[in-house]
Amino acid sequence: MEGATSAGVSTSRESERKFSLGQGESLPDLAGAGRVASVDEVVAHDMVAVYYDTADLRLAREGVTLRRREGGADDGWHLKLPVGSSTDRDELSVPLADGGDPAEGTSHPTVPKALTALVTALVRISPLGPVAELRTHREVRVLRDAEGRALAEAALDDVEVVVPTGAGPGSAGVVPGRFRELEVELLDDGDDADLDAVSDVLVAGGAVLGAQVSKAKRALGDPATALSDVPEPDEVGPRSTAAELVRAYAAEQVRALRRHDLGVRRGEDDAVHQMRVAARRLRSGLRVFRPLLDQAWADDLRGELAWLAGELGAARDGEVLAERLAAALEALPAEVDAGDATRLLREHLVEQHRDGEAVALAALGSERYAALLDRLVDAATSPPTTPAAEGECREVLPPLVRKAWKKLAREVSALRMAGDDDSWHDARKTAKRVRYAAEAVAPALGKPAKRFAKQVERVTEVLGQHQDAAVAADVLNHLATDRSRALHLPRGAAAAAKVGFALGSLHAAQRAEVRVLRADLLDIWPEVSHGAHRSWLG
Repeated sequence: MEGATSAGVSTSRESERKFSLGQGESLPDLAGAGRVASVDEVVAHDMVAVYYDTADLRLAREGVTLRRREGGADDGWHLKLPVGSSTDRDELSVPLADGGDPAEGTSHPTVPKALTALVTALVRISPLGPVAELRTHREVRVLRDAEGRALAEAALDDVEVVVPTGAGPGSAGVVPGRFRELEVELLDDGDDADLDAVSDVLVAGGAVLGAQVSKAKRALGDPATALSDVPEPDEVGPRSTAAELVRAYAAEQVRALRRHDLGVRRGEDDAVHQMRVAARRLRSGLRVFRPLLDQAWADDLRGELAWLAGELGAARDGEVLAERLAAALEALPAEVDAGDATRLLREHLVEQHRDGEAVALAALGSERYAALLDRLVDAATSPPTTPAAEGECREVLPPLVRKAWKKLAREVSALRMAGDDDSWHDARKTAKRVRYAAEAVAPALGKPAKRFAKQVERVTEVLGQHQDAAVAADVLNHLATDRSRALHLPRGAAAAAKVGFALGSLHAAQRAEVRVLRADLLDIWPEVSHGAHRSWLG
């Protein structure tokens, strides 16, 4: 299935299974396996693939493959990325010519910038270089149904492993040798049932269904199977130390941030929002857990995370504003002629989205961000904790959440229906901090913390909508009074009046929603703040 990602990079979804065959073993007849009615004649290729990674194999340890391959039907640069928990992978490709000049001391071209950018969150500031070379003789058979549609491709590979000339320390685990492998990959007209049917025939014929390990990982050996530099966090409980909880929480958020970094670069829906949430959760955790951490270290890292969240903010705010104003336009009464106002809003939102996206991508391509990624890996593996963090979670953590709650209670009690937007926004930020804190300690403290977080989430949801409505009203007011946009408006007093009336109607609707949401918050607050939800805090 073909798609597109960043400029110049094509992408496809790879769904395949791998099998081992002994030397000299031939393939069984696959005609009759499920829908397979015929098998094409063999097409042979000789290919040379050079695999690239960091010296400590950061890509391989994450299940990511980056290679430059010559020969075959799809020569070029290929980046293969895992897809969730499945064995499928996304393959991103650019032409061979996109590679840069060889680095000093090697004859191999450097990785194209388009692919280097996509793996920044994993490699950080470490350079990519050749780590293994595979020379493959491939015999390809296309499997077709009765109508001649291509269901799958069976590729039998005889592979020779060599250490590439000029390879760095990452090649230390490479053991020159040979192995034989069969890959069966679905094509456009195939499905999982076809893959199952072919697999059954192959296994019955003596093929061994192998672990879905890439050729590069096989060639690189044990070093490529080491843990990620930000491994899955360990489980924690009430008797775990607070330091263990802090490490687990940091690892969870750093893993999420790195995952969504790739989504942002590929233009995936909601990726900017999710990456920003991960940065904010981590920043909030550093504040709540501040008594357990070296304070100068925590404050400095919080500052860098605030910078990152800010750089992602314009792109995310534009997405939220576009959704809200689209719904508001649909809700206008029929007598409001909003045609020209809609065009004006669309121009503004497209411009804001374009500018916000450019700011976000510039930040992700900066040296400052690459340095921050290194610091986040350290935070996820060895945060500098204080002696207080050696206490048990059940003793150490509740007072930290209670302190954040008390600040929220004070701020909400000071809110007034006629108050300014800023005070309500401040309460929203504090509520998020409380919610994130409760969610952070929930793995150790269990259901009471989860239930408390759900109650506070009711507050963050209402105040989040409040902030979105207030911002939308400000934008509408700005557009209605911005003289620089006069050239974009229709000529004539009557047409201009229609635009002004439509923008004014939208503004009034947003301010009305602000008032409703303020009332909603004050209505739910007595239930949210009931002491029964906080008994676990002591």
